[in-house]
Amino acid sequence: MSSLTQIFRVKKEDCISDLADYLPAMLGTYVLVKWMEIVSAQNINIQIDPKKQITVGQRVDIEHLQMVKLGEEIEIVSTIIKKEKRDIFFEIEAFNVEGELVARATHKRVFMPLKVIEKIFKG
Repeated sequence: MSSLTQIFRVKKEDCISDLADYLPAMLGTYVLVKWMEIVSAQNINIQIDPKKQITVGQRVDIEHLQMVKLGEEIEIVSTIIKKEKRDIFFEIEAFNVEGELVARATHKRVFMPLKVIEKIFKG
């Protein structure tokens, strides 16, 4: 199905050293998850009417395979692999500049009618 790619550069606030000074300046898994969700949401949002619905993340299962240092770039590739009723399933890969696999994940997002979201946040 459709794929979307985006490149991110690792900044200080993306590193685990931002949590505690004694930790190394390397990319945190929690940031990889964030980037993977961003690219996946953008991938599906291209295909929907944002005035009628949005998607929300429900599950991420990640395997972080390699360390990434401050200043390095990461390419995130999110591919929609299946849609079932309200659910959208993704396979996501992250690569370093050498093209080596840094992380892989599966992700599930759920279609939500915008009127439901508006009702929750108004009430």
